[in-house]
Amino acid sequence: MNIAFLLVQSTERYPDHTALVFENRRWTYAQWLARISRFAQALSDLGVRPQDRVAFYVSTSEASATTYFACQLLGAVAVPMNFRLAAGEVAHILQDSGARVLVYGRQLTDTALAVADRVRTVHSWISCADDPAQVPPGHLHFETLAEQTAERADLRPDIRPEHLSALVYTSGTTGRPKGVMHSHGNDVAIAMNCVMEYGLGHRDKALHIAPLYHVGGMQAYFIPHLMVGGTNVVLGRYEALKTLEVIQSEAITTLFAVPTQIQEMLFHPRFAEFDVRSLRMITTGGAAISKATMARVVAEFCPNIYNGYGMTEASLTLLLQPEDALAQLGSCGKPTLITTARIIRHEPDREAGPEDTVGPGEIGQLIVRGPQMTSGYWNNPAETAKKFKGGWLHTGDLFSRNEAGFYSFHGRVDDMIVSGGENIYPREVEEVLYRCPGVQEAAVVGLPDPKWGNVVTAFVVKGAPDLTAERIDDHCRGSGDLAHYKRPKRVVFVDALPTNPSGKVLKRDLVARYSTSEAA
Repeated sequence: MNIAFLLVQSTERYPDHTALVFENRRWTYAQWLARISRFAQALSDLGVRPQDRVAFYVSTSEASATTYFACQLLGAVAVPMNFRLAAGEVAHILQDSGARVLVYGRQLTDTALAVADRVRTVHSWISCADDPAQVPPGHLHFETLAEQTAERADLRPDIRPEHLSALVYTSGTTGRPKGVMHSHGNDVAIAMNCVMEYGLGHRDKALHIAPLYHVGGMQAYFIPHLMVGGTNVVLGRYEALKTLEVIQSEAITTLFAVPTQIQEMLFHPRFAEFDVRSLRMITTGGAAISKATMARVVAEFCPNIYNGYGMTEASLTLLLQPEDALAQLGSCGKPTLITTARIIRHEPDREAGPEDTVGPGEIGQLIVRGPQMTSGYWNNPAETAKKFKGGWLHTGDLFSRNEAGFYSFHGRVDDMIVSGGENIYPREVEEVLYRCPGVQEAAVVGLPDPKWGNVVTAFVVKGAPDLTAERIDDHCRGSGDLAHYKRPKRVVFVDALPTNPSGKVLKRDLVARYSTSEAA
């Protein structure tokens, strides 16, 4: 099985069912496959061959989805890029991947032209401009290629499970983005895993507000719905009000949203005006949600909410089922059907193996394995050897496991705060902060301190205007869950926490900005 097979099979089973909705356009499976095939033929005419790389620098849209699946029909390798990247970052990915073609969005023309002056390896540039007259000289027009190219041959080559389907570049929270090699075998496994865990079916309608250049948006959400012949509704730009409108108008059944988006919709002053009863499930992950907010989500928004954990290198490895959403709040659940997980001792001066596991309640590094796991990083054997050992992916994330088998996240290995010789895990402090009335969002980091080395610092987004640092400290003192040395010594109120497009808080940005004595 490969991704092209999934598309063709769903088209054969449901040719007249709506496959894709974007803005005011709709395509049935038969119509969309024909469009994908025409664009794939256009890429072939440009010299793209199996395992050649095709990059796309396009906002979440029909064009990004069509480009992705045209690559799969050709056996080419899709290279999706964050459309918020600057010219230098785009140039790095194009050069690192060796992409032959770049498809770029109409709003990104200036950046694409700047990159063209720096990158000579790209042979063809394809613009998604509305009008062919707006396409820069020497560049091609996406819509013309997708609609007017004549199909001349069967483009589906012999695609094997080990062949690459995509290079998905990491979001770069720990350095320069690395190209994670996704094979067809990996991505089919991810899709099957999600179909089984979420109980997806042909009548499901998925709303996409997550970017399609991200594993969470494409491999773990779009492809699973395509696999079962469901409908994918793509929203070009997330806005809380617009999302609620589309849930109602399209009778959306499944939604993937990060906690910040869920809270924005739930607390929107017009939330009660919309009928969201069509939603049968919401899947989320990446940040904490307070118990009070989760209770409101279940009661007012959607009764079934899944909290998942995964990464670009191994998508959907842990999942908290809806029946445990409140009882095990803060947990990422248990390993999914195709995942094996262990927690090993984390000692910076000693390398632990899969047999060196911790006991219940102890904190260590999570390691995982399964068919969804990548084989490594493109052109980066040193980093591959560092993260992948003996068939296990060393995630770099700190977890504990309770007696009932539920896994809880405690932060990145690099996020651990050492203050006065004591190890402090930011997540356990954040969990207490989220229980404080008036705290909407919180992130905990260690900032340099001449006496203690680092001090625990809480960055808080207010959910109530009268929230004060003193009230937060009183809450932490009375919680019964934090030793005195773990309580935040500083509280900084901010309008919003910095996040990457997948919703992860960029703690390094907070450290960089507030580490100086003047900023503190």
